[in-house]
Amino acid sequence: MKVRDLQHEVLPQATPEELSRQRAVVSLRKLLNARVRSGNVARYDSEGAPAFAARQGRQPQSPEEIRAALFESQRYRMWSAANRSAQEMLWVSVGEPVYRDLDRMSAAARALIDAPERKGSLTLDPGYEPSPEVADIDIHLQPGGYGLDRGPDDVVAGALYETGGNVFSFGQGAGRSDSKTGVAVRLLGEHFPDFTPQRILDLGCSAGAASAAYAATYPDADVHAVDIGAGMLRYAHARAESLGVAVHFHQMDASALSFADNSFDLVVSHNLLHEIGAEKRRGMIREAARVVRPGGIVIHQDVSIRFEPTIVHQVERDWDTHFNNERHWHTYASADLIADMRAAGFDAEGIVEHNLPAVQGAIRWYAITARKQG
Repeated sequence: MKVRDLQHEVLPQATPEELSRQRAVVSLRKLLNARVRSGNVARYDSEGAPAFAARQGRQPQSPEEIRAALFESQRYRMWSAANRSAQEMLWVSVGEPVYRDLDRMSAAARALIDAPERKGSLTLDPGYEPSPEVADIDIHLQPGGYGLDRGPDDVVAGALYETGGNVFSFGQGAGRSDSKTGVAVRLLGEHFPDFTPQRILDLGCSAGAASAAYAATYPDADVHAVDIGAGMLRYAHARAESLGVAVHFHQMDASALSFADNSFDLVVSHNLLHEIGAEKRRGMIREAARVVRPGGIVIHQDVSIRFEPTIVHQVERDWDTHFNNERHWHTYASADLIADMRAAGFDAEGIVEHNLPAVQGAIRWYAITARKQG
């Protein structure tokens, strides 16, 4: 089953020329990741560190010095510039079909949202002000970021996120059947084989791909999802309705939920840990622990940069903090998430960190899981 380019009524319809440009970006990103970036640490060893030592009379020690030594390599500087350009090209390539097709997409979304036979729901808060640490930055260079909302029918944020995410992921080596939800469902089957959730909460749902996938996987479950951006949530709701699955979307901060205590069997987040700062991350983890019922399970899944083998690998992977507007990338990579989970009330022996293979493709995923006692 294709997951990452699943067709639905609010997906931007790209022309052959636009698709060709997107495929060119995918090919460039594959080249930069598989053929070039894979040699960056070796370039540090052969070029960067020796050049740094020749000037300083010693080897690089701190992360800042290691980063400076990486840039001593001309080939690393070329890769860095090309990688930044590829990310900018990505958003141009998906922005063209989004804005060209926007009138049709907006009308389709409005019809789906207003349909009397709709399966799910959308609850927006007119007085809600997204946190500046997320709303005021174009995270991973996405124009307008997660909080973009241009009016009562706007769906641009979600359209950019889904199409841009597909191009980005294919360029990272993801397969068309790869799915963060699929990884989590497989994990549940392996570690909690008798567990079938009846109420599911997806924190930081963005365009709703994972939320809809949970609803399809567990058709008898009551699925809820939260995010900060009204434009993102309109798109997510219309997308789910077009796919024929029931998801209830809410505009809400994941670190300040309005749901009752012990009200969900499964609470998940996908790629949220690296998008928020330490204070909000701890608040989100506490809220997940509060709203999951005794016997319920929490899964926080994210990118696998926490498993880099050396400090040089860690610094090399931290490129996104400095050049891709991933402000909290390093904060996530260095966080003591087990301590955060314990502080939220989970028993230490029940907290498990996982290094997980993708459903399809070369990407690996980090996850931390816990089951609530009581």
